[in-house]
Order: sequence, then structure tokens, then C-alpha cells
Amino acid sequence: MFSCHVWFLLSGLIGCTGNSTAIWFSVPENHHVCLPCGSSGSSDVIWTRQDQEVLVIRRGGYKTNKDCRRYRLMVNGDLCVQHLKESDHGRYRCNQQLVAELQVLTGRDYTVSAGRTLLLPCSGSSKPKQRWFQQREGERREAVLTKYRNGTVKPERGGGRLSFTNDALQIQDLQPEDAGEYVCNGLLQARVTVLAAHAETSSQPPSTSTPPSPAVVTAAAPTREDTELQPWTASSAPTEGEDLETPPLCGETIHYASLGRQNWRERPSRSPPEQSHHSVIYSSVVSRPAARAEHKL
Repeated sequence: MFSCHVWFLLSGLIGCTGNSTAIWFSVPENHHVCLPCGSSGSSDVIWTRQDQEVLVIRRGGYKTNKDCRRYRLMVNGDLCVQHLKESDHGRYRCNQQLVAELQVLTGRDYTVSAGRTLLLPCSGSSKPKQRWFQQREGERREAVLTKYRNGTVKPERGGGRLSFTNDALQIQDLQPEDAGEYVCNGLLQARVTVLAAHAETSSQPPSTSTPPSPAVVTAAAPTREDTELQPWTASSAPTEGEDLETPPLCGETIHYASLGRQNWRERPSRSPPEQSHHSVIYSSVVSRPAARAEHKL
């Protein structure tokens, strides 16, 4: 019996078990890729994506599939994902074992981390024979692989890392020397940039911002007639443990604080109490209406 219907996200259904043999695929959209299940030793198979989304289940003679047009379960338990979309990216598990991480590439300019497995299909050519070339920046075009009509594949460089798998040129363990333009049967297929191994694909780019500057409070400059400086007294200095974020009284007082050396001018009866070499200096500015100016001392 076979049923084809949509499965909902099941939170916590599958455990998180690591697997050192997982393959990190980078594949262009609209292509396909087959993911190996590994030697689970059981005919029962359950495939999940991102630890929650159930794709395919096979238990005995019963099978269920989230989308039978896009997910094809092979006899050996492998999963083939057809017509790749950006939403297919993520980690895939077979019977709770992490077996693959999939990056879906868009456009023609691909940025891929070193160490991944890159697939490049020969798009736009219907010839059974495929002739692949790579051109590094500033160098001549170089043949890298030929697939003949009878299916014979002849890698011409790559030290065994190049093959023809999943109907595409496959480059395993991507290296910096693999960067450049790739041409199949005279048609440009991709421009590949290879990142350092530690710069694994991420949803967030590395931060290049500088540490934030101290906050600065700005306000409209009052006229000299509308304001006056409140005399500094010992009673106005905050004591240790006092809440410095208490709102100003009546919305008129603005408190300022700075950390550094003292730089007080000598003023009669306005010297602050003794402070340590490095101290917090407090001051207050009180905004008063112009009508109160006659009460100045």
C-alpha cells in the first residue's frame, strides 16, 4: 500500500544523533540529488529534514510520502530529492542518523565553502557527450572531465575528487584551486568562489562593525536667559548604590555622568568632596522657565 499526502511538522519526533560520514552537498536549484541512508540494517526507513519535518516513512509494507512528486525512496533506503528549491536546504537524517547537509545554489555565481561536495549539471545541452572545462582567473581554460556517449567518464584532473554523479559533474572535498568558471559543451554553467574551510555557510554574515560609541544625548540648545546651572552640593551627589536611572523630577533635571580624572575649576563653596584618582563625576542641569529668572541669586 502506498499513500501520498502532506505530513505536518512534528516537533521532537526524531532525536539528534551525529554521524561523521555525513556529506555536505551544494547543488543548484531545479536539479536533483540522491542522499544515502547508510547501513542502517533495517528495511524500515524514516527520513526527516531539520530534525522535525518528516519526508518519507517506510514500515514493512506501508509507505507514506510528504510529496511523492519530489521525494523518491529507493529500495536501499536512499532518498532522491527532485526539482530542488531554496526551501530544501538543511540537514537530512535517515533513521535518526545525520547523513547529509544540503545547500541549494541559485543563479550562476556560487559561493561554496571548502570541503563540501559540489554538483554542476550541464544545463542547456542535450548532447549525450559532455566535455567540461575550468578557467581560473588569469589562466587558460583547462579540460577537467569528459563523459562519453556510452557512459564512460574520464576525469582529467582533480586527483580522484572529480566524477560524474547525480547527472552532474561532482567535485568532492572542494578546494581553493577549484574556483573559477565552469563550461560544459561550450556553455557557461557556473562561476565558483571557494571560501576557506572555517567560513562555513551561515544565515548571518561575519560582523564588520566597530564597537558602539558612548551614547550621546542631544537636545535643542536653550538660551542663556532660560537656564541656569544648579549649584553642586554634597547632598546632590548620588550615594553608593543609588539608582542612577531615576527619572528627572518634573521632567526638568538632566543628569550627566562621566568616568575619568577630575577637572574641576576652583569655585568658592562649590568644590566637590574628595574623590579617588579615577572617579565618576556627576553634574545636573535644570531647565527653568524664563519667568523665574528674577529669583536668581
